[in-house]
Amino acid sequence: MKNLFLLLSLSLFLGSCSDDDSSVTPPNETENKVLLLKVDMQTNAFEGGKELTFPEFTDFTIETSYIEPGDFGDIELKYQEADAPIFAGTIVWAGLGEMTYPEILNTTTSFTTIDTPVQAPTEENFELVQYSDYSVYPELINYNAIWGAIDDLQLVKEYRDENPNAKVNLLLYTPSVGVGNPAEWDWFIILKN
Repeated sequence: MKNLFLLLSLSLFLGSCSDDDSSVTPPNETENKVLLLKVDMQTNAFEGGKELTFPEFTDFTIETSYIEPGDFGDIELKYQEADAPIFAGTIVWAGLGEMTYPEILNTTTSFTTIDTPVQAPTEENFELVQYSDYSVYPELINYNAIWGAIDDLQLVKEYRDENPNAKVNLLLYTPSVGVGNPAEWDWFIILKN
């Protein structure tokens, strides 16, 4: 009798299983992400980056907080709708500040590359991050050279495919000012998927 009861229980259990997964909700394939990429200002060499994930929002606004360096200052970029940091760094007058967020970037070798470069956006699709009324950017910016440093990254292709009309945000991070050394300055490219 026990065997019959076990057999019936097992039959009911197996009968309730189904190969139909239509009731399973698939995960959101496109999460709300921002890609932060670092490119050397003088050599236009890709130096690393970080993919950041945020709660879902329909808008993407970069909010800035800038404390002008008397001796010490800092800059912070936030995803306004998420109230979460994208980038932060210190700025030192006649010295050298450092990036404080993200704490570390992924190395260049951790990024998958592709054979066919992603077409460069037009200059109108680049947007300089205005962090103060006196934001300092070079008079002439070689957008194609900056883009050329990252145009072979798989993630750049994915972001541009998912959001082809999004602005390519650029921040020139100058951790040294006053007697600043441009060899220490970097472009940060911010892409939204």
